[in-house]
Amino acid sequence: MNLRYLVPALGIIAVSIPLANAEDKSSMPVISFDGWVNTTLEGSSANYPTNDPATAKDEKGVELGFENEASLKTYIKLGDSVSGKINIFIDPGNDAVLNVREAYVDWKLNTDWTLQTGKYFTTIGWISPEPTGLYTVNNSLIGYLGAYGNDPIGASLAFGHANCPLSGALHITNGSYNGADAYSVTPDGATGGGTNKSPSRGNADLGYGLDLTYKLPGNDRNFVNFDFDFDPHGAFFGYYTVGVALGTVAFGGPADAEGGRAVLLDLNAQYVVAKGLLVAAEIANLNIGDDHPGAGTVANAAGVGGNRTQGLVLANYELPKASTVCPMSVTGEVQYITDKAHGASNNEKASEETLALLTNPTGSDFFALNAELSFTQYTSPITGVSKVNAVVVSLQSLLSF
Repeated sequence: MNLRYLVPALGIIAVSIPLANAEDKSSMPVISFDGWVNTTLEGSSANYPTNDPATAKDEKGVELGFENEASLKTYIKLGDSVSGKINIFIDPGNDAVLNVREAYVDWKLNTDWTLQTGKYFTTIGWISPEPTGLYTVNNSLIGYLGAYGNDPIGASLAFGHANCPLSGALHITNGSYNGADAYSVTPDGATGGGTNKSPSRGNADLGYGLDLTYKLPGNDRNFVNFDFDFDPHGAFFGYYTVGVALGTVAFGGPADAEGGRAVLLDLNAQYVVAKGLLVAAEIANLNIGDDHPGAGTVANAAGVGGNRTQGLVLANYELPKASTVCPMSVTGEVQYITDKAHGASNNEKASEETLALLTNPTGSDFFALNAELSFTQYTSPITGVSKVNAVVVSLQSLLSF
């Protein structure tokens, strides 16, 4: 999840505010801020089989629209061993949303070990959760990040030594593959009520993860990363199918079922193969076991688990500065997802091919204008869905501070 090379890098410049009027300023926290503002104009066209008869618009026509999102981050540093971070994503509009994506505390136990507690970005996978870390405009148009799960709430114990190429972390969390796990869980009160733990998992269920990174020689940006995540209950395969991610197939969800166990394996790497040329690849498998329906009404074939496999290949080339009017790079990427429910004879499949141009038109790393052209394909064995192709053009303005 490294920040991409030719776009604004967060945290380079931040406003530091020590708390004033403290008798012992060395024991008081220092607060700093940074963030980003992302605006994208997107045009898309897809060959959906039919229009929605309930609307007057032409769903099969070209669609244009702007998207906007921002992030405001607060960093707290208390001495040399304790620090914290709050990262709020802001979606504007009448239904404005403030989404706390990160809110954690780091305690550096010694030079090699750090304990982290709170809510933090998932460590699963290669694709960055923020636009400043992407080599493209969109992270995925086919729901590739779905297999990464939620931003977990819990604790991790990270290890790393300056002279050792291997680093990693062990995680214990609420879980990664049920939407309720991304929120705080309050215990039962004295009257036996008040808990908001998901009813689809056991009372004492937690999720467990392992994240290992091996730094490769030759360049500081070269590494191989392995992720393992295990969730004993709470996951429903229906939420992780390609059709649901694209909105092509509805999944009502088994409201009264206990979820199946989830096991994820992810291997990803990136390597600078030549001056200005970075390549990356990832392959991941998410296996979700059968869930266990309750006594009530269960929608959409509750009880059926399945398997999802996905991968990507990406190359980013920084154009020589002498040949361009401003810093710029070009990215080519291919993503692929296939899923299959247990007992099914056919797979759902989706692929995406992307070409992106990233530029810093003013020469500053803090401002980028980017463009992207993507083609997506989706095929399904579901009757009436058939095959859907789409073309998306994206223009992006990205500012960091």
